[in-house]
Amino acid sequence: MFIMSKSQCTGCSHIINGSVRHCPMCGSTMKIVRESNERNCPRCRHPLEIHQYNKYQLDRCTNCEGLWVEPEKFTVLTSEFDVYRDETSDPNYIKKPTPKAEAYLPCACCEKLMTRKNFKAISGVIIDSCIHCGIWLDKGELKQIRSFVASGGLDKAQDRNIERNKDNIDVLNDRVSDLEMMEKMLNKFSPKRIFFRGF
Repeated sequence: MFIMSKSQCTGCSHIINGSVRHCPMCGSTMKIVRESNERNCPRCRHPLEIHQYNKYQLDRCTNCEGLWVEPEKFTVLTSEFDVYRDETSDPNYIKKPTPKAEAYLPCACCEKLMTRKNFKAISGVIIDSCIHCGIWLDKGELKQIRSFVASGGLDKAQDRNIERNKDNIDVLNDRVSDLEMMEKMLNKFSPKRIFFRGF
């Protein structure tokens, strides 16, 4: 069932119907406004209940024990600052095999299908994300992500991005060199150049 959602600007507090990323008035980030406190588990459709995780209140499914995390809380919970000051964080991260592909899950808020992605591309933790509403984490995935961060995973992910960007730049440079060579060849054998060579 489709639920019409509203978005509120985090800057000017302007509210509009629908889901948009940026405020049309001031350009700030928009966030979904919940018209109801009722949320259902994307996986087993059971109602979600408030669960205390450290000092944060998260929505948890009492059946599968998955967690629904709002974007702002997810950013904090997966930050080095929050992970490093938590004495229970485990820096001995063991990457698990990538799970098999499965059907996309509906968002716990707006019911739209969420996207699936590997957290920071190298962690091996596949998270379900709604760009407007939040992130769904199956049982144990938040602990895995925090362990990945505690092991220096964010630095490794950044190093990988730098290497990938360097490779992309090298490929681009090769293409530019090929185009320059082609331009010289075309100019050398241009009919106009051949025709006027003796003049």
